[in-house]
Amino acid sequence: MRTKKNPLYLSVAGTMGSGKTTAARLIADALHFHLVEENFGENAFLPRFYKRMNRWAFHSQTFFLMEKINQLMEIGKEGACPSKPGGRSGVILSPPAGGSKDPVRNKATHINGIVQDTPIEQDVFSYAKAQHVLGNMDDAEWRLYEKIYTTFEPHLPKPDLIIYLETSLDEVVRRIASRGREYEKKIPKSYLILLEKLNQEWMKENKNRTFLKIKTDGLNIVTSTTAQKKFIHQLCSEFENMHLVTLAC
Repeated sequence: MRTKKNPLYLSVAGTMGSGKTTAARLIADALHFHLVEENFGENAFLPRFYKRMNRWAFHSQTFFLMEKINQLMEIGKEGACPSKPGGRSGVILSPPAGGSKDPVRNKATHINGIVQDTPIEQDVFSYAKAQHVLGNMDDAEWRLYEKIYTTFEPHLPKPDLIIYLETSLDEVVRRIASRGREYEKKIPKSYLILLEKLNQEWMKENKNRTFLKIKTDGLNIVTSTTAQKKFIHQLCSEFENMHLVTLAC
């Protein structure tokens, strides 16, 4: 029985260029959720990584890992995620099983919800793991990276739902080209294929996570208001079907 008002915690996943950032921002704006974004601009290692992957992979991936750990820990602090003016009264979720502590649910009850751009699990089991598979992170670096993650993982909040944006390779390539990041221009298709393969493996292996897959080819939520409304409407319908949310969209 649901007896407690708590914020819904969503995370948006997908292959590089699938539209995760745009989707997360749209959800935050349309549903009055607190937005947790990735700090691409602050990662000084990222441009270096795309020039010399085997030199800077560990540095770049560890930066993202530590940034995301810090963001998730901050979510759990009282007052870290104030609700937006005019926000809805909140959503109803079951309390954590077994009385375990969950900083998102237990403390941030005054907000409508939280939406995160890329779950930390995808950082670990897709982006970082790809670098190990490709040999850009050696075994010692990978073990250290995993150790950092496993040390913090038990203390981090877990998403109630991960929204996975399904996007074809051709569309991913087009979107990456259109956003004009200079350091992304030389990304090979084989790297994008590997990321998608690892994403699928990660989702298959994580049976304790709830995933919602949404096809995004032909759904231009960057510039089309019609596509944006369609995307939010589809999400709200799925939320209702999954009995995740009680607020009206």
